[in-house]
Amino acid sequence: MGFSSGTKVLPDIIDDIADGLINSSANWTEGDSSWDTSDRSMANNARRCLKYTGDTHDIFIALEIINQTNGLNHYSSRRSKGLRVTFSAGWDYSSNNYPAGSHEMQTFIQTLASDTTSPHPQSDMATVQFAYWLWIDTQGFSLMAEPEPTSENRQGSFICIVERMTSKEYNDGLTNFYCWNRTNNHNQDVYNGARTKHILRPFAYQSGHVNQGIMWWRDTDTSRHALKSIGNGKVYFVRPVVCNSTDNMTPIYQSQHMWMFTQESGLVDGDVVAVDGATTKYLCKSISSPNSNTRLNFAIKYVE
Repeated sequence: MGFSSGTKVLPDIIDDIADGLINSSANWTEGDSSWDTSDRSMANNARRCLKYTGDTHDIFIALEIINQTNGLNHYSSRRSKGLRVTFSAGWDYSSNNYPAGSHEMQTFIQTLASDTTSPHPQSDMATVQFAYWLWIDTQGFSLMAEPEPTSENRQGSFICIVERMTSKEYNDGLTNFYCWNRTNNHNQDVYNGARTKHILRPFAYQSGHVNQGIMWWRDTDTSRHALKSIGNGKVYFVRPVVCNSTDNMTPIYQSQHMWMFTQESGLVDGDVVAVDGATTKYLCKSISSPNSNTRLNFAIKYVE
């Protein structure tokens, strides 16, 4: 629990997430002990399952490393490898899997892909190293990760937030969780068959548009999202508001895990922003990837 960073393979990172959550609170338990990362072959068997029981509605959260030889289809004939996150209201212990059907809320975060003459990713997710920055607390996790260079030409860094809403604005009869994610390469939110859902609000909706279901503050003239004042040196920011519908007309929670900034805001990679009157601090990370100069500029929780 808390903040960590370094370089690891994704199977080790999801182990850290699962073990960290289980150790953080009795509300988090192992959802299925048969799900582990001992088999890291080029299949999809490096995986963990978590169960949260602290709310009226229990929920299962599955974390899977997609490492099969031909990856998953995300656009036409292109295939990808990466991290798949699935929420489910129950668990099928006869098949040791989340149940098929309408109770699934799933996103696939693409990290390795190719659009060359051999569009299937060849690298092994069991050995590809990721620089990562990770926050874990009793309410979930925030992960930013950047892969090392591989033979693929469509590598992507990503941010993934899984957060439990501790103080919803109103009782909606749904789970308290949401997931938001984005990559700097492969945000396939407009193509048929795309598996990337940037926001999941179980069991209300899932959306492939980065701005549906979540509202980001920005200055209308500069789109800076946050600002470091040249007058007093303080940083002014607004944490995003999670909604209960894709039209952004049903605000229900303001994230405590992260916020967005741009390079024009006066903030740079590695800045630590302290919250006045609290012990809370956020770490600003600005990461690209081996095949894309597009940057992910986000601040994730660093100190509680």
